[in-house]
Amino acid sequence: MTTKLARPDHIKFRREAEGGLVYDHENYGYEDASMYEVSDTVIDVLEYIDGERPRQALEEEFSPGVVETLLQRGVITNVE
Repeated sequence: MTTKLARPDHIKFRREAEGGLVYDHENYGYEDASMYEVSDTVIDVLEYIDGERPRQALEEEFSPGVVETLLQRGVITNVE
């Protein structure tokens, strides 16, 4: 079975002149939002994931280390 990855609905992002911003706000009614600066690579991954993508395709395009780091940080997630 192929593992698929996706961007959670609560993750929003935008590209900036150098890098970008990620806005993580899972519970929109509460004060628990996070916004942080990220590299161009992170924005590239988030733009690349349009819907669901096989994990292998992401790892081939960006590297297993990048994919694993974004999974651990919750910027992308496994799709069941």
